[in-house]
Amino acid sequence: MRVLNYLFVFTLSLFMLSCSGSRLEIGETSGKSGINYSDSKGLWKKLKSENEDSYSYTVNSISWTGNGSRTHISVKDGTVIRREYTYYKQDRNEDGEPIEIAIESYIETEEEIGNNAEGFDPLLIDELYETCFSEYLNVNREENTIYFDTDENGIISNCGFVEKGCVDDCFIGFRISEFKWL
Repeated sequence: MRVLNYLFVFTLSLFMLSCSGSRLEIGETSGKSGINYSDSKGLWKKLKSENEDSYSYTVNSISWTGNGSRTHISVKDGTVIRREYTYYKQDRNEDGEPIEIAIESYIETEEEIGNNAEGFDPLLIDELYETCFSEYLNVNREENTIYFDTDENGIISNCGFVEKGCVDDCFIGFRISEFKWL
């Protein structure tokens, strides 16, 4: 009986070690900036505290067809206070320069935030780190190409994946194009 108990504890230990290895691999995921997920999340916690948890960021999405959207989120003292959304198509002006033509837009404040279905969800950067880890960095690495990167300050700027072999509009995740402290 005692041997069975030792065998059970040994097997359980091996299982837990194998699980922690995969979490370590995910935490070590990094992009062009060279800053990995774990270090970026640590930097975020420090910077967020130093800046009173007040910031804004913009998430862009563009299709190969030329249609795109932009959602700007403003956060004050850890609460989303404003969400601005624009859906647009890209065209060219008479000089041949690219322009955006707005098709739909809205601004949400206070109790209105989250009322519209269109646009990026009104999430805090903390929630983006959690979503990045739980939904995008955890996908099968043999079937998907995984992306994670940060801006020059080490704050998350890109997290998602593309299924290998997919050719058009395949990115699942988010890309932050602009981040500012308020």
